Amino acid sequence: MAIDVVEAKPITEKVLQTFDSIQVKGQSIIDINNELVLSIQVLESAPVIEEVDEKNSTQLTRRSSNSKQKESPTTILRENASLDEIKVGSIFDKKKSIINYFSNLAIKGHFEFKVVRSSSTRYSLKCNDDRCEWCVRAFRIKDSTLFKIVKIKKNHDCSVNTMKVDQRHATSKLISDYIIDNLQDPRFEVTPTFFMAEMQKLHGLDIGYHKAWRAIQRASPLIRGTYELLSSYLYMMKSKNPETYTNIKIDDNNRFLYMFYAYGSSIAGWNHCRPVIAIDATFLKSKYHGVLMISVSKDVNNQIFPLAFGITESENNNSYECYFSELRNAIGSRDNLIFLLDMNESITHGITNVYPESHHEICINHLEQNLKRRKVKIEVIKLFQSAARVYKRKEFNLYVSDITKFDMETFDYLMEEPPEKWARSCSPRRRYVMLTTNIVESMNSVPLEARELPILRMMDFIQVKLRRLVL
Repeated sequence: MAIDVVEAKPITEKVLQTFDSIQVKGQSIIDINNELVLSIQVLESAPVIEEVDEKNSTQLTRRSSNSKQKESPTTILRENASLDEIKVGSIFDKKKSIINYFSNLAIKGHFEFKVVRSSSTRYSLKCNDDRCEWCVRAFRIKDSTLFKIVKIKKNHDCSVNTMKVDQRHATSKLISDYIIDNLQDPRFEVTPTFFMAEMQKLHGLDIGYHKAWRAIQRASPLIRGTYELLSSYLYMMKSKNPETYTNIKIDDNNRFLYMFYAYGSSIAGWNHCRPVIAIDATFLKSKYHGVLMISVSKDVNNQIFPLAFGITESENNNSYECYFSELRNAIGSRDNLIFLLDMNESITHGITNVYPESHHEICINHLEQNLKRRKVKIEVIKLFQSAARVYKRKEFNLYVSDITKFDMETFDYLMEEPPEKWARSCSPRRRYVMLTTNIVESMNSVPLEARELPILRMMDFIQVKLRRLVL
């Protein structure tokens, strides 16, 4: 209907208060193109008011109030707007929202569009099929970030052959929003294969493995956290687990270097475990890589007992020295303490500097693997295993003598490491039937499937697994 604009006489203060009370999306005034816009629905039965005076101001107030209840306030749309809300005059909060909205619309409708014009002030689209009339045109409202649709044709009359099940609008950045809900549950692991199946099932869209992986990598930090939240995470860990020990080290540029944590229950239980600690590390496969270090022991029931965890950039002398320093701060030392490790020189360096009173011994499985790589005969390897496991020095000497008869070169290689480090009968301390690092390697398999997760999600995963292990 047509609305006549009539010049009004001065309005009383009471009437002005009535106009001020009209709200448009929570605001009394909207400034569009530097003009004061006040929209009031005018009923066909309502007379045109040409003059306003003190006498009829009360009547105008009543009519304005009724009009306010029936009017449709201006709504600022976002990228999650429904199709029914989109029409000529619709306003989006920013250009990115209008771009994402129509990209999502194309994904769900299995069509593609091309950008006719895109600038800081306008955005125009049309269907990829030149015979189709579908199009959108929007302009930025002056002195704002708002974009207003000035032209739109919603219906597609293009051929079915132009429909796409895998299209360019489905970028990893855009579809990452589709898996946010799946990532909320810390017990649920979202894999690229799962995401590909979900996109096909829910949206009929075929995406590649690498695109699915990139989408997960984009979405995960938003839900599962990044290194920036690590300090807060450890603070909450300490508040919920009394006597827990944590520490983070950063460089001069506030970048992450090392992180260490040991649960209070592990610290309390360490004094009731065997004084043997097995050390190992596993490489992380997340965006920032790194190494997860793990220390375990065995309790009186001969069960694996996790002691501490650490994350660092790589296996080197500095990282292991830092790790063992934090381990000593957390659990201290014990009489007759033994460290059981592989043949990593950086681990040996860290133990020697931080735990000089301890004795470190070599996993015999790692020695055996080295012998196999040297293509040593199976008979000699069996002799080595027997020599390492016997309890009496006399029996050890007999097996070693047999090795010299078969393969003197292998004997020389074994003697490069003193027998005190790998033979039970030669050890100066009790090894408590712990000759290999199998226990820590078993523990390493716990976070194996979580190595691709962001750091906080991986720590959540480890915590859940430890709870199941203990309970």
